[in-house]
Amino acid sequence: MWTCSFTVYDEQSAFRRIVVKNKIDLLYYPINHYMKNNRFYFVVAATVRGKEQDKKNFFRDLNRLKKSGTWRKIESLEIEKDLFILITSQDVNEESKKEVSVFYNKEIIHYQPILFRHDGWEEWEVASLKRKNLEDLLSSGTVHYRLELRYLKRKKITQVGFFTMLPTLSVKQEHAVQLALEQGYYTYPRKTSLKRLATLAGLSFSTFQAHVRKAENKILTYTINMKKRR
Repeated sequence: MWTCSFTVYDEQSAFRRIVVKNKIDLLYYPINHYMKNNRFYFVVAATVRGKEQDKKNFFRDLNRLKKSGTWRKIESLEIEKDLFILITSQDVNEESKKEVSVFYNKEIIHYQPILFRHDGWEEWEVASLKRKNLEDLLSSGTVHYRLELRYLKRKKITQVGFFTMLPTLSVKQEHAVQLALEQGYYTYPRKTSLKRLATLAGLSFSTFQAHVRKAENKILTYTINMKKRR
């Protein structure tokens, strides 16, 4: 399989602007696209990562974007916690036909979700049986956007990442782990302690510790089980 990894920066994207504005990261997975009544329709699923208030602000701005009409037309937006399903559309013309044929080529596999980073850059990891499909993608991306190639090579795909495959954490468990990550609890050496994290979270030590331990158990159990299946 031919594989390709690159970062890209779309200066004109209103979607990028609200990601940067709210300092969140976004895992974005293209599900499908189709043409109807001389319009292209694009279906994606995405999940948001960041501080709770930043995530709330992002969804507020996304709803405003839906009403503004300054981006692709948003046909549907369904939000459930940190996950959202988005359907957008745009007119079919010669330029959009070329763009869609390259960026939404059905022979290209997104084996990892696109990562929209809070600094405005997107990280892509895609694959295809044909090298030319990836070369066309890189060529078009270089013409229309700022694109930095990491690699284009033959490689066996050993992991396929879909965020829906991750273990489900409760809201309290996710908040606890997110805070621990942000404060450097999982770095070496550790930059903080569970006691200090509990204070920051406004919880008793025992309650916060329980949230962290339960979340860690779910994540570790899932990871080990996935390893055993390979």
